[in-house]
Amino acid sequence: MAFHEELLQSCPPPGGSMFGGKADGEAARRKEASLLSRLMATTRPFCFLRLGDMELVYLLAEQYKRLDEIEFGDGPISGTQGYANAGLSAKHAERLRRAYEEADYVDFHEKNWPNQHLVPRLNLRRPSGSHSNPTPETSLLFLPWTETEFKNYCQNRKVGFAGAEARLLELLSQTAEFKGAAKDYWPEEAEVFYHQARNDGRDLDANLDLVKEDLREFVIRHKLDTLFLSLGGGAKILAYELSRELGICCFDFGAMIRAFTYSGCDGNRVARSPHSPFLFRIPFETHMGALEEAFPNLTPAELLAKAHGQLLLEVLKKQIGWTFASWEFDFSRENVSAFRRAFKEYCQRYGKLFNSSSATKTERAGFLHFCGTHGLTLEGQLFLMVFRAKGLIRRCLGHGSQSQSVCPQ
Repeated sequence: MAFHEELLQSCPPPGGSMFGGKADGEAARRKEASLLSRLMATTRPFCFLRLGDMELVYLLAEQYKRLDEIEFGDGPISGTQGYANAGLSAKHAERLRRAYEEADYVDFHEKNWPNQHLVPRLNLRRPSGSHSNPTPETSLLFLPWTETEFKNYCQNRKVGFAGAEARLLELLSQTAEFKGAAKDYWPEEAEVFYHQARNDGRDLDANLDLVKEDLREFVIRHKLDTLFLSLGGGAKILAYELSRELGICCFDFGAMIRAFTYSGCDGNRVARSPHSPFLFRIPFETHMGALEEAFPNLTPAELLAKAHGQLLLEVLKKQIGWTFASWEFDFSRENVSAFRRAFKEYCQRYGKLFNSSSATKTERAGFLHFCGTHGLTLEGQLFLMVFRAKGLIRRCLGHGSQSQSVCPQ
C-alpha cells in the first residue's frame, strides 16, 4: 500500500464536508485574519505558509524515511476526475521542512479532514515567537483573509501574482465580467503585476531554482512589496526563501488564485482541481476565451478536458469565502441553470472537437457519463443507457461462456 493511502486509511472517515463548515469558528477566523493583516503590514521580512494535505503527507514521508513511496507524477488528462500532488520530489525535503519550521506564520489546516488527524504526528521545530493558527477552528485562514482582508491590504501597494494561473488572472482581470463580479474583493488602488511560472509550472521540481531566479528578478524589477505565490509545494520553499533574501512579504496563496479566475482545473495540469474555493462566477465564454489565450498550445483533448472541468465547476457545492472538495456537488436550481448556460456555449464552441481524435472521444465519454449519471443532459442520459446496456451484454456473454446459461430476461 502506498504511504499516502496508508495514512488516509489510518484516519477516521470524515463526518461531513472535507473542510468542515464555514460557520464553525467563522468569527474567530475573521479575527485571526485581521491579525494576519497587521503582521503582514508591519513585519519585514514576512512569510505566511499553509500546510496542505499533500505537503503534510510529504513531510511525514520524509520524517518516517518513506519518501520513495510518494507519487510525483502529473496525473491523467481528465476534466471529470480530480488529481493533485505536492509537485516536489524527495530532493527538496530538507528545504521544505526548513521553510515550515522558520516561516513567520504557518496555518496547519486542521479543518481539512486528513490534517485534523495527521498534524499531531508531525515533528516540527518552530521557534518561540513564531505564529500559527491558535485552534483548529481558526485554520484555513487564507479563505476568510482573501474574502475580508485582501482588498484593503493590497490598496496602495505593489503586489505580484506568480503561478500557473497568473497569465489567466491577468487576462480575466481586464474584462468587464471580472470587474463587475470581483468589485467587492479586488483592489482598485493597487499596482498589480503578474508572472507566469516557466513551463506553466509543469517542471517546477526540476527547475525550482530557475523559477526562484525568475521570481527574484520579477520582484526587483517591479519593486514589489508583497508576492502572492500559487506554485504548489514549491511555493512554500520559495515564499520562505525569497521573503528572507529580498526583505518582502510572501503569501502562500495556493488555490485562491483559482477563486479569482473561477477555474475548475489547475493551470499546470489537465485534471480537475482537488478542491475549489469560491468568491464569484465568471461566465464560461469569458473564462474559456482567456484560457485559450493564456494556454495557446493545449491539444484538443486537453482543451476539452479544461472545458469539462469548467462545466463541472458550475455544479460544485458553493459558499462565498469557503471551499469544497471536487466530489462535493450541489445540483441546485442555480447551479444547474449555470451549467446549462455554459453547456450551450460549450457545444457551439467545441463541438468540432468531440470526435476529432481517440483522445477527445475518450475525454468526451467521461464527461457524457457524468452528465448521464446526474441527469444533466439528454445526450448524457442516452450515452449512459448505451454504456450500461453494453456492460450487461458483456456480463451475459461472459456468464454464458462459463455456464452455458442465457442472459436473464
